[in-house]
Amino acid sequence: MNIIQPSFEIWDQQPGPDGVYRQIERAGRVCYKSENNATLTSAKPFVERMVKSQHTAMLEHGTVYLRGCGLDKYHYNKFSRYTNVGDEDFVTTNLRVLVENGWESDMSLFCEPTPHHQRRVTVHFTTQVAITREFNRHRANSMAEQSTRYCNYSKEKFSGEISVNLPSWVSCQGNTTDDLLTLCQKVADGSADDYENWLFANMAAEKAYMNLVAAGRKPQEARAVLPLDTNTELVHTAFVSDWLHFFDLRALGTTGAPHPDAKLLAEPLLEEFRKRQLI
Repeated sequence: MNIIQPSFEIWDQQPGPDGVYRQIERAGRVCYKSENNATLTSAKPFVERMVKSQHTAMLEHGTVYLRGCGLDKYHYNKFSRYTNVGDEDFVTTNLRVLVENGWESDMSLFCEPTPHHQRRVTVHFTTQVAITREFNRHRANSMAEQSTRYCNYSKEKFSGEISVNLPSWVSCQGNTTDDLLTLCQKVADGSADDYENWLFANMAAEKAYMNLVAAGRKPQEARAVLPLDTNTELVHTAFVSDWLHFFDLRALGTTGAPHPDAKLLAEPLLEEFRKRQLI
């Protein structure tokens, strides 16, 4: 069993339309942990397959900035931000909006973001399943998450083990045994400390998961025994205004105390946004 610390990374979208495709592919491959299949030329075909299969949710991670005239139709699209300055329109939207509305020709007006565009920002989180459930309540955000339905943790690319994300209240103790039967006895007789109880529960879940997969159960069935601390990767792309709402709830606690493990990520992410002058 692999124990991982929570982390985050802001993913800057690369320039040009090709950067849109690459951002979509990067987010989409998180779901199946197929990042190793990405190549210098795989992004556009990846997006084309998503469109053909009508799996357009991933297209939301490709931010499209437009500049030109006659773009006021985006003013009425709730997934876009529209600004008019003089004779020019400035639009921030995403590729899904263009594809599903038949507006792909507007890509000819693609530009890099200006001060008149509201920025969209993509963040990659490494955290526990319990916390992504809280983060995914921010429904205005575009989301992509590693799938326990399709990821088979018994396979070599996962080193044949599950990964768990260390909660803030748990402290790793180097002198604690990792023998499952010994831990089981301590849990049963009530002598286990917090870390030993946590470690045993996750190790037992891993053992049960691997047994079920070995017995022929599919990952989507075996995942029923995975703990809430199971490590996952989550990608959120959102307008800066929506990130401000995220920070209000998960870092600043304007509506009540945030979960400590949510705050552990949200507070430094807020500082990173400030450092980059995104807010």
